[in-house]
Amino acid sequence: MNVGQVTQLAREWVETEGSQTPGFCGAHLMGALNYAPRDAPFPAYKDVDLNLVVQGAPGGEPHEVFYKGLILEYGTLDVERYRSPAMVLSDPGLAPNLAVNSILADPKGILAPLQSAVARMYTQRRWVHARCASAKNDVLQGFQGLQLAALPDQARLILWLYVTMGLTGTVALADLKPPTHRRSLIQMKTLLEQYGREDLQQALLELLGFAHLRSAQVKVHLQQMAEAFDRAVQVTRTPVPGSFKLHPHVRPYLVDGAQEMIDEGYPREAMLWIWFGLAIANGAIQADAPEDEKPHFQAMANQLYADMGWSTLQDVASHLPQARELADDVFRVAEDIVHRNPEIVDELT
Repeated sequence: MNVGQVTQLAREWVETEGSQTPGFCGAHLMGALNYAPRDAPFPAYKDVDLNLVVQGAPGGEPHEVFYKGLILEYGTLDVERYRSPAMVLSDPGLAPNLAVNSILADPKGILAPLQSAVARMYTQRRWVHARCASAKNDVLQGFQGLQLAALPDQARLILWLYVTMGLTGTVALADLKPPTHRRSLIQMKTLLEQYGREDLQQALLELLGFAHLRSAQVKVHLQQMAEAFDRAVQVTRTPVPGSFKLHPHVRPYLVDGAQEMIDEGYPREAMLWIWFGLAIANGAIQADAPEDEKPHFQAMANQLYADMGWSTLQDVASHLPQARELADDVFRVAEDIVHRNPEIVDELT
């Protein structure tokens, strides 16, 4: 399938199923799909992200569904998040996706005028600064959360991963790009090279413990992640952070998606995605698998930490001072990118 066909299928799902959500007000695409040519091929292992705009949305984690060969991930956002152009323009998650024509359904006429306004003002400097400031605040709040002694290990790990993705996303926002999760370290590398600050990419890889890893090591961790994911899908019952992804149809998104990055020559960058998948799977296994199986999969996680140069997950705390210093450098570079980017304007012309 190509991007145009995928978009049409997503629209069809919204019309037949998503629109049945109580309080449904509309839907729009999220992610890199919005910026891809309609005739570009769309591999089956990629997912399609979208938001359902709902009156009184319950919130919570996203949902994964499989529809006519598509991996669909959707979240439900309250219509209040779309109350004004200013609210959307300052939102680092929504603005890049409503700066382009991403609308799948708009029965109440809320999204079309909003999208038009966001598209007009998206490149204004004040809104770019606002989005970067919001992303920065999310990262800093993440650091605060990681300092909580009572935070469970599984939640601590997932939060550390999201803080990392938040840092990479700040650079993307500064350059008017939509942040991504799976390829976030690759996106950051590409953008920093354009501005002569690839040293920060290397520093982040070193902080994470990926810089010294060889392709063969990464491939072993990918195989282990796949094994853990398959077992987690079978046993999961107790909700754990990220467990919404534990469905058979999501396997290609995690496994083949990581393999794609390795094949492209980015094994170290793929490790973030492999770690993410293994963390979710092992969390579910430790919660719900038979006791005699748990040590086998915990050993996989322990080996990953050892290869990263971490003794235990508690090493997260020891890395926080270095992470904060690196974050400050990233924030300064993001400000410089905003200043230097010729597409960013001070006012509408």
